Amino acid sequence: MKRVKELMTGVSAIPVVEENATLFEVVLEIGGAGTKRAAGAAFPAVLVVDKDKRFAGFLELGKILLALDPGYGELAESARKRGLSFDTIRSELQRFGPLEDALEDLCKKAADISIKSVMSIPGQDRITGGEVSISEAAYRMAVSGMDYLFVLKGTLLEGIISLSDVMGHICETVRACRL
Repeated sequence: MKRVKELMTGVSAIPVVEENATLFEVVLEIGGAGTKRAAGAAFPAVLVVDKDKRFAGFLELGKILLALDPGYGELAESARKRGLSFDTIRSELQRFGPLEDALEDLCKKAADISIKSVMSIPGQDRITGGEVSISEAAYRMAVSGMDYLFVLKGTLLEGIISLSDVMGHICETVRACRL
């Protein structure tokens, strides 16, 4: 039976920043992470560690956009209430302005925003160990609606196991079947 540690994306292939970093540093790390990871691999979040390299939290990529322009948080909330049709999104964008407006002062905004102010701290339901079976991790993600779990060894971050990792394993297993 395969274990999480055999399929997870290791921490070396995921953007990791210290909790005292700014959003500017996060964006630089994301850009650099593209050169560290395998082609086609994706990461769902930037991982945040404390000064002792213990897992402190995460920053989902969508939250970076919302942090750069608080108006987008309002836009997202308004669109959720009204429904997420193309017409709703288009009218909300007209009301709040395009992303390009938020990008004008990007460097200053990114340098002023602390990661601690926008990162999330996962509950125990989002954390697993490397020795856990793939079946258990897949079940936890499927029933909870989460796309990934953080893999820790004690308090140290080892990586992320995602539904994509699990589906890759399922696809390999099915391809190996002889009918």
